[in-house]
Amino acid sequence: MKIAYFTDTYAPEVNGVANTLGKLSDYLERKNIKHAFFAPAYNNRDGIMEPDVLSQNKRIHRFSGVRVKMSPESCMAFPRVALINGICDAFDPDLIHVTTEFGIGYRGLKYATSRKLPLIMSCHTDFCKYLKYFDLDPLEAIAEKYLKWFYSFSDKTLVPSKHTLEKLKEKEYNNLGLWTRGIDTSKFNAGFRSNEVRKMLGAGDKFAFLYVGRLSPEKGLRLLIHAINEINSRFPGKAVFIFTGDGPYAEKIQQAGFDNVKMTGFKHGKELSEIYASCDCFAFPSGTETFGNTALEAMASGLPVVGINGGGVTDFLTHDFNALLSGENNQYTFTNNLISIMEDRILRNSLSENAVKTAISRKWDYIFDNLLKDYMEVIEKRTSTSSRRAS
Repeated sequence: MKIAYFTDTYAPEVNGVANTLGKLSDYLERKNIKHAFFAPAYNNRDGIMEPDVLSQNKRIHRFSGVRVKMSPESCMAFPRVALINGICDAFDPDLIHVTTEFGIGYRGLKYATSRKLPLIMSCHTDFCKYLKYFDLDPLEAIAEKYLKWFYSFSDKTLVPSKHTLEKLKEKEYNNLGLWTRGIDTSKFNAGFRSNEVRKMLGAGDKFAFLYVGRLSPEKGLRLLIHAINEINSRFPGKAVFIFTGDGPYAEKIQQAGFDNVKMTGFKHGKELSEIYASCDCFAFPSGTETFGNTALEAMASGLPVVGINGGGVTDFLTHDFNALLSGENNQYTFTNNLISIMEDRILRNSLSENAVKTAISRKWDYIFDNLLKDYMEVIEKRTSTSSRRAS
């Protein structure tokens, strides 16, 4: 089997989709399955294949594009059709997997339909819900219409959580399936906790709250800003707040002028593992997640989570078991949940233990094994249909 992936996000960009595709590629290499990625070039290279990451089974083709104002770290590319067709024809894939809805993802859709190839799509982002955070509500109807049209071409549309699956069912999407997310507990675990890292973060003997992810309005960060104000007022000098990530909301956080906020930017590898494990609570105010990878990474690192009772995180976050949850716009409860975690060691330890148990039950190989079954099912169904038509 040979698989071609079309995506508008890939390393070095940092987000859940890019991270998942990196894990998937590692898995496919171990399984000796040939695959190619069609992805943006973040330094404006067009049609370039990356020699430093090539192996017998893996190819990455990069295409130049433009930066996106809503997500400055992203790049939107629309490669020439002839270029895409030439590269992909030479690769001769058995199946196309489109992971994003625009740019390169759109080119993947057009290539698959033009060559009558089996097509898997995966839906990772609730774009329509994001629009209100950027004052673009009037575009919601247009976006909904485009997305429903886009996914109508797929033999199977995969989503990362049961919550997202039900939402798309309500919108009458067809051929839906589940492709959830896993965790590598060798990279995220409490063993990475470090007193030196705590000193570097300004924590020391203070309570360290952590947020990891894009710093953007749709992540509900206004709830966390409100909570910082309240906790600083009620418990002066007792807590620090760590933001690991970057994005358009970073400036607003800096302008708030908190002297107990540490902004690290994006981190990777061991640095990220140490930051997770060296904090005390994961503060995750986003209600727009289709899954929520960073919450699972925090749980594997031994952190209790304070989150929102909405979106894809509800697949694995359970109130009073491994997390404390509140309504999406409930500043009061979100803040009090953070305070409860900080003040109640017994509660904190109980949530932490259950968080770790939840995380270690989600292994990547099991999840990718099921993805391959979806691939084979779609290929076999297409082959069977073609045979019946031929006869």
